[in-house]
Amino acid sequence: MLNPVYNISQTLASFGIEATELENIGQTNALVNDTRVLNENDVFCAVIGSTLDGRQYIDNAIELGAKLVIAECQSQQLHGQVLAKTVAGKSTLVVQFYQLNEQLFELCQHYYQMPQQSLKIVGITGTNGKTSTSQILAQLIDLCQQTSACAVIGTNGAGVLPTLSPILNTTPGATELMGLLAKFAHQSLSHVAMEVSSHALEQKRVKNDLFDVAVFTNLSRDHLDYHQTMAAYGAAKLAIFSGDEKQTAVVNGDDEFIKEWLSEALTQPVIVYGCGIEITQHRDYFYATNIRCHDAGTRFELHTPTERHQINSPLIGRFNIENLLAAMASAQALGFDLPTIIGAVEKIQPIDGRMELFAQVGKPSAVVDYAHTPDALEKALVACRAHCQGKLHVVFGCGGDRDKGKRPEMGRVAEQNADCLIITNDNPRTEAPEMIVADILQGLQQPEKARVVLDRKQAVNTVISHASEGDMVLLAGKGHEDYIIIGEQKIDYNERQLVSSYYTNSNTIIGANL
Repeated sequence: MLNPVYNISQTLASFGIEATELENIGQTNALVNDTRVLNENDVFCAVIGSTLDGRQYIDNAIELGAKLVIAECQSQQLHGQVLAKTVAGKSTLVVQFYQLNEQLFELCQHYYQMPQQSLKIVGITGTNGKTSTSQILAQLIDLCQQTSACAVIGTNGAGVLPTLSPILNTTPGATELMGLLAKFAHQSLSHVAMEVSSHALEQKRVKNDLFDVAVFTNLSRDHLDYHQTMAAYGAAKLAIFSGDEKQTAVVNGDDEFIKEWLSEALTQPVIVYGCGIEITQHRDYFYATNIRCHDAGTRFELHTPTERHQINSPLIGRFNIENLLAAMASAQALGFDLPTIIGAVEKIQPIDGRMELFAQVGKPSAVVDYAHTPDALEKALVACRAHCQGKLHVVFGCGGDRDKGKRPEMGRVAEQNADCLIITNDNPRTEAPEMIVADILQGLQQPEKARVVLDRKQAVNTVISHASEGDMVLLAGKGHEDYIIIGEQKIDYNERQLVSSYYTNSNTIIGANL
């Protein structure tokens, strides 16, 4: 398949920029606004951001071989001005663009020829469950269509499962996002399931009219270092909804914040999912009852307004039922029929670093999970307790240079739900690890019973080597990540590989989802 040809001069003409100097610019490649990912013949978009001014990197972009630079200007009179700039013997045109940051999304859409028009896109927001829901949905779509049809974009990377490529942010900015969508459209994929962070919505890195289906999983404390208040955090999340009848909202009716939103007059189709009986009061719903846990997964009864089905899921934990319901409801909103969706559920594969179980006869079992908020940690511990025959151990920490208020809450949740606590590092960044631990300990009734081992690898080694058969160890916070950030240095650290090395023979269960 031939690569598409993009025309930057035609794109700029759509924004009132027409200059003879641009007529012979020739073929350009990607639009980028980060010189770390810039390749020769790319177009560098130098935007004025909230913390960085991209114009400071124009010389660097020219040295790296940028074919053209589009630089944000703060005067409308300068809009469309074209100048040549030479750096290290390389000459490049620099185009002035008024309010580039505000119009970057539209600029990228035009350049990449509106790739979203050939894709059905599901945006998933919420404090917890975004990654699991997006990957479950992608698997359901692939299974329903019996081919690789759905790409994912999110915390674990972007691409078609199981092979994902790293991306800079959970929700990419306009240049990276539109480039990815163009790539997926060119690959003849039909769907995209993408995580949508509150930061991306607040900063308008994405527009809500991009989504055919918008999912809101839940709201609990996180990112208050950025949003300051839960009200502001919730408002940022709600921006995912367009209010347009062309978009279907899929929301967790068990979540208190979402219940309040549902009480308002809504102007778009809504599917409500959950495990509470009040779910059935809504016009369209996915409601789970008679939940039964077993070693190989979960069974429950699914109710919709017109149907009732028995569901056998390989995922365990109430919150994973919610994630599954969200994915199933989204698939139905996209047009897949319910019996086909249900038939695909049993074939879902484990998700890296999301309640991922490692077990071997004669040894304690271990679960690697990304839980790094009080709510997520509590749900993970409750799920582990249901499958733990002995003591439940938890290894956890809190990120540095982030919301300090959640640290005592993390300690409180761990003490209330686990038998043995080991507090360790979890991306301390530039904060002193000892101060982070002190904040966590404030939430404990009996802090003397918690063990502090700052070296995370040593903490994992200590707890697994001392735990007994029948015990379960929850390793919370790192999940799929393959690094730990100490100071300003990103150090290689893969908790999944570390844990896997403790379980080596043929009796091992590796990579199952608990």
